[in-house]
Amino acid sequence: MPLARLRLTHLMAVLLLAALQLPVTASAVLAADYQGTLKIGGTGAAIGTITQVAAAFQKKNPGVRVLIPPSLGSTGGIKALMAGALDVGLSSRPLTEAERGHGLVVAEYARTPLLLVTSHKGAEVSFTLKQIASLYNGEIPSYPDGTPIRLIMRPEVEIDLHLIRGLSPEMDKAVQKAQSREGMIVAVNDQDNGDTLERIRGAIGWMTLAQLISEGRQLTPLPFDNFMPSQTNFPSQANFAPGIYPLFRTFIAVSKAQPTPLVKSFLAFLTSAEGREILVKNG
Repeated sequence: MPLARLRLTHLMAVLLLAALQLPVTASAVLAADYQGTLKIGGTGAAIGTITQVAAAFQKKNPGVRVLIPPSLGSTGGIKALMAGALDVGLSSRPLTEAERGHGLVVAEYARTPLLLVTSHKGAEVSFTLKQIASLYNGEIPSYPDGTPIRLIMRPEVEIDLHLIRGLSPEMDKAVQKAQSREGMIVAVNDQDNGDTLERIRGAIGWMTLAQLISEGRQLTPLPFDNFMPSQTNFPSQANFAPGIYPLFRTFIAVSKAQPTPLVKSFLAFLTSAEGREILVKNG
């Protein structure tokens, strides 16, 4: 069975099991806008923040149960939505032409900076953009204190790689070179990326501010060129104004052309003042 189909089948089984474990009451039937079960999933970078938004939504609407499976990736979330396994897909990339052909509706709801982070606990370290390219070229093997640097890569289709390759022609070439180097550590999704960065001594890689804060990751953001604030100001949103900081991931919520009243209610809450307060607090 193809891997994508296997993942989708597993997701549907997980959601069915979770639904069966809910209390069987009259409110389990969608009798009003604010009753029923809502299934949301997709890019792992958005899971931490959307979980907090969902908790606030459920607190206001006790008849609602929100199910959020582990990271499916943007593509996995969109496929699960089209297959009926999800009510809302979370993506950090635009829809493809084929996906748009299914009449899906998208709503951008957040932007979050993409940061260079490390598990290294030594003296404060910073890099120039040229040095980051050298890092990907394998030309900087260790931190100033001698600790080996372990570069954590992402799959070629991952949006993070496209963003950092766009920083400069040198970065584009360096990232491609690192991708072809044998023995590189590749984190398959955002949560695996976070776990790997935390687990490996001297690890360095990329993570969104939203994931860093919402998941309470024990990682240190690194300045590069003059794009990053001092640690005393981190994580002030003022330091990441568009036009000043160059790397952002955009989160979009994807739904079907004719969403249910419950989906409409959640999406309205997501972009409400209360929803936005949660998003801003989490990067």
